[in-house]
Amino acid sequence: MPRRAAATYRRRLSREDAETGTVLITKDRWRLFPPPMTEFAVEVAGAPFATRIVAEDCDCVPPPHQHWHLEAGHFRDRLDFAAGATIEVARTHGAWVVRNG
Repeated sequence: MPRRAAATYRRRLSREDAETGTVLITKDRWRLFPPPMTEFAVEVAGAPFATRIVAEDCDCVPPPHQHWHLEAGHFRDRLDFAAGATIEVARTHGAWVVRNG
C-alpha cells in the first residue's frame, strides 16, 4: 500500500472559531480531510481524541454552499485557542496531530 505524504492545514483562528470551539476548513483544503461526520482520531498535546468534520449549509453569499468545521471544543483547553492564534492540523502517514503553529 502506498504511503501518504504529509499534509498540514494552518488556520489563524477567528473570533467565531474561538467562541464555537471549531476550526473552519477552507474549501481549497477539504480534500485533506475525511468526509463530514466521519469520526477520526487526533492527537493533541500527547493525548488521543476522537473528532469529526461538520458540514454546515449556508447561504451567506450566493449560491448556497457549505462551510466545513473541525470540532475542537473537547480539546481546545490543551491549545492556545484564542482568536488570532494559529492552529495546525497535520496528517503524516495516516496519523493526525492538532497543535499550535
